[in-house]
Amino acid sequence: MLNKLRVTVFGLLIIVLTSYLSYSILNYQVIGVTVSEDEMGQYIVTEVSEEDWGYGRILVGDVITKIDSQPTSSNFTVRKYSHIEAASAIQLIRVEQDGAKQFSLSVEEGIPTDKVIFHFVLPISAMILLSGFSVLVYLKKKDDQAADYLILFFLSIGLAYLSAFSSGRLNPVGQLSLSVTFMLVPVFFMQFMNQYLKRYGEWFVSRGLLKVLYTSIAIILFYLQGKVLTGYHPIYQYASLLMMLFFVITNVYIVYKLIRKYINHRNDNLRSLFKFSLIGQAVGFLPFLLLYAIPSLMGVVLVPAELTAIFLLAIPIVYMYMFMTKQLFDVDFLLNRFFYYVLIAFIPTLIITGLAVLIMSHDNYSWVKWVQMFLTVYMMITLFLFGKEFADIRLRPRFNKDLYNFQGSLDRFSKRISRVMKRADLEKVLEQEILSILPVKQIAFLELNIDKEGHHSSVNANLEKVNLELIEALQTSTQRLSIGMTLSVPQGLCIVIGYKSSTYHVLWIDDKENQTKFNVDELGWLNTLANYSAIVYENLYLIEGLLSDLELEIQKQKGASPWVLRLIFNLSENERRRLASDLHDSALQDQLIWYRRLEEAMKSSIMPSDLYSEMDTIREGLLDVIHQIRETCNELRPPLLKEMGIIEALERLFEEAQMRSNFAIDFKVKPFLEELSDEQILAVYRMVQELLRNASKHAGASSVLIELEQNDVIRLYYKDNGIGMDLREFDNSFQHMGLAGIQERVRSLEGDIYFRSEVGAGFEVLITLPMETELGHIQMSEGGDVDDTNLVS
Repeated sequence: MLNKLRVTVFGLLIIVLTSYLSYSILNYQVIGVTVSEDEMGQYIVTEVSEEDWGYGRILVGDVITKIDSQPTSSNFTVRKYSHIEAASAIQLIRVEQDGAKQFSLSVEEGIPTDKVIFHFVLPISAMILLSGFSVLVYLKKKDDQAADYLILFFLSIGLAYLSAFSSGRLNPVGQLSLSVTFMLVPVFFMQFMNQYLKRYGEWFVSRGLLKVLYTSIAIILFYLQGKVLTGYHPIYQYASLLMMLFFVITNVYIVYKLIRKYINHRNDNLRSLFKFSLIGQAVGFLPFLLLYAIPSLMGVVLVPAELTAIFLLAIPIVYMYMFMTKQLFDVDFLLNRFFYYVLIAFIPTLIITGLAVLIMSHDNYSWVKWVQMFLTVYMMITLFLFGKEFADIRLRPRFNKDLYNFQGSLDRFSKRISRVMKRADLEKVLEQEILSILPVKQIAFLELNIDKEGHHSSVNANLEKVNLELIEALQTSTQRLSIGMTLSVPQGLCIVIGYKSSTYHVLWIDDKENQTKFNVDELGWLNTLANYSAIVYENLYLIEGLLSDLELEIQKQKGASPWVLRLIFNLSENERRRLASDLHDSALQDQLIWYRRLEEAMKSSIMPSDLYSEMDTIREGLLDVIHQIRETCNELRPPLLKEMGIIEALERLFEEAQMRSNFAIDFKVKPFLEELSDEQILAVYRMVQELLRNASKHAGASSVLIELEQNDVIRLYYKDNGIGMDLREFDNSFQHMGLAGIQERVRSLEGDIYFRSEVGAGFEVLITLPMETELGHIQMSEGGDVDDTNLVS
């Protein structure tokens, strides 16, 4: 209750003070006349300001006899400041060539129309705006001590701006208000920064320095008020200069501290905070310091204070945004673009200005010259736009280094998602890519369900990463969703990356660690990633639907149709090829490297015989492992199968099989009339490979006969003298012996297969394959990222 009372009283004082200052500005205009008392007690005009009412009406040397029908010596502003202000009527004597003449001048009440904008509208608008900022900060952050100093900082700027115009009319309240608030502006800023940086474990200035500054303000105020209380005296002629000097020094120190803080934190997350503060301070105070404050210390005014003071409004706007949103503009992004456009705009500006000066320098120019100027400028701008396209390619990346990162990221992401087979894999790739580019802590994937009426009915999310406030914001959102759309949420950023029927996949990205907002380039990059992801999501859903249809088809037919079998076999061969390539490029190469290093160590080092024998055993073991990996690669993907042809490939297979087994192979083949397709070559090779494996592991045969011929069909005949089998137990033995794959592969090519066997009488298989199937040829996918030519043993 007491706190509310204090806030109410403070607010009323601000309103009363603002109203009084506004009244003093609106009721009087600046006369701008300086006088001095001579030996006879007369007040002689010594200076008249060119910008004010007295210029041209009152001349230097005029004797002011009365002000407002009272003797000049009794006028408050003359007695205290040796200036004439806040007067309604002035009587004077002017000595001319024909003698002395007496004049009576009436000062118009109220502010002149030509000065109402700069002297009243802008200051009162700034005060209202900053007061509104203060109310908003108090309502949102009343428990934050930094908010108190930010409010004082805002109000001190507003009151200093408004008081300056009341002080210019020599109003005592306006002068006192200006003196106090003007010097408190930088001090309140320092205290705000101290409180704000506490959350990051930082200090802006020491408490001892703040005590020194407050003491200095008290001393300067005492000195300034001596001028008002005791009247004009030479001892007080530097009072205003001292106040300006304090303001300049403290603000220069603030800029210095911000630079030091930025340098100290240029490699951590506070870098953007101090850079943002430094730029805001520079934009707000540098025009005032460089164009008015510092020149006024040297007695020169380059730009009027009322114009430079407008830039001061940039500072409260910057800190209002920073304090309330807890996010910063991406300063580097804005500066890079600003410098880039400044660079490319210089030459056309220079040329167009030169042409304008050249044409306008002629006194007589007709409409023809204006048309000529238009055409010239039009052509210049056209050529400039062509040049800008070149500059965007060559120069812009030098100003914005992230362009390379984003392009490289898109190239890398597009290659990685080509291997994605599941939604979890896609989300993992997307998460890795975003975390490698953006300075964010974490991301999460959400599913947003939409009901029939278009409302966001429910959200599925990982509650460990996503808070309930974010989920509620998504559920209450009324935005119509589309791929790449960004959604407004309390923390971070949400972007739609995929959908299926009534379910939308949404990616949530946490706030950036450097507290900057997502810039245009980052949002464009995320939008592109979202569109890529949406395509993959759609393909994954299509694959899931296709697999469901295949399962349904198999259930209906109690067995897969030939085209389904062919598709499965092709997919299986692709996986065999990928696995063989991975084994060859990783495990086999690593084993070879270690084998060579072991050999070099054994040759170059002197070691005991027992250790050498142990190392030699390890070396032989490595050779065996290398051989096994190579053999596995060859089985998974026969090397140069297409290049060698089926006959040469089978002969090589028989040589390797006889080296590992105890049976002899009799291979009979007749010349082919036509070349087999890649699919037929692979099918025949796989079937023979499986038959030999069966002969080695189960048949116990000593001789194997294989015949291969081609006429109107492809005929493959196999016979061994092994233990045979009971065909009445055909199903169980099929699964055990691995012959089911042969039967299914024959079915996939719409061929026929016949078995003949008895226990103790060997095993025979006759396979016939049509040269062309009715379903046509299904080309096995050859991924561009895998090359199996390096699998040659």
